[in-house]
Amino acid sequence: MVEAGDHDNPGMARLRGALERELGPDEAVRWHGWQLGSIDVRLFASYLFAVPWTAFALAWTGIAAGAVASMGDDGPGLIAWAFPLFGVPFIAVGGWMLSRPFVPLWQRGRVLYVVTDSRVLKLTLGRELTIEAVPAARIGLTERRERADGSGMINLAIKIGRDSDGDRQTERFVFGPVADVMGAQAALHDIARGGVVAGAISS
Repeated sequence: MVEAGDHDNPGMARLRGALERELGPDEAVRWHGWQLGSIDVRLFASYLFAVPWTAFALAWTGIAAGAVASMGDDGPGLIAWAFPLFGVPFIAVGGWMLSRPFVPLWQRGRVLYVVTDSRVLKLTLGRELTIEAVPAARIGLTERRERADGSGMINLAIKIGRDSDGDRQTERFVFGPVADVMGAQAALHDIARGGVVAGAISS
């Protein structure tokens, strides 16, 4: 059971209700945590590429639109506007890259991580409710990245095998950022010891 807090919003209440429906009759919650709504400054490194990309796309589209508009009624007509419109998808991609560092602010109260006695759950509320579940038997190696305040992320290996070319391939489940990352890792280790960990590293 995930108790209600003083600063809950409707999205958090919906996720708690979804969790109650998801849990089995004898399934108990070992740990839970909301994804933090903090900005990861490392994501701003993408601005080295995103800013010139977006600036070029805007400039190219603007110049093309101006050129078509200057043709007047004697120009090729509506067909000519397909040329500047070609730049719109590139502007959209640039806008997406520029917005990436701020996505965690929007996700505040919309992502809930849960460790039960038999599996790991990630409940995400976007346009629709998405629930990802990983059985305890698939939990493999965990990599914890912890900040000074105790928050952080866990990179959880849930399957290690080989692709069609024989190359080693690892399937991962990203957990966080959450406030009590050490508590999350401890809960993951506890249920992994109770499952068949070898199942997480078979091909």
